[in-house]
Amino acid sequence: MPQADTFSERSVMGWGNRGWVEIVETILEICENGALKTHIMYRCNLNSKQIAQYLHFLENHRLINTIAEPPTTKRPIFVTAELGKRYINAYRQLENIFKKN
Repeated sequence: MPQADTFSERSVMGWGNRGWVEIVETILEICENGALKTHIMYRCNLNSKQIAQYLHFLENHRLINTIAEPPTTKRPIFVTAELGKRYINAYRQLENIFKKN
């Protein structure tokens, strides 16, 4: 069996750059208990333009919900929706398939 040390496999297995699938899963994990945009941005190591694009994408696909607490605040809290929780579970199942035993 060939050695599992090709560049493409290293990238997929987390030794290379992160892909958007992993970034989405990280954002959803951070938002499980609610998080501010800046908190998500720093934890994911993304810039403000990137995090805005990801949050917009996740909201449009109903993976996260936006809550404004209190209602007059300009700093919304992002919370993982049920569909987002399903995404996290599916991601973890796939991750387990590729873990070395």
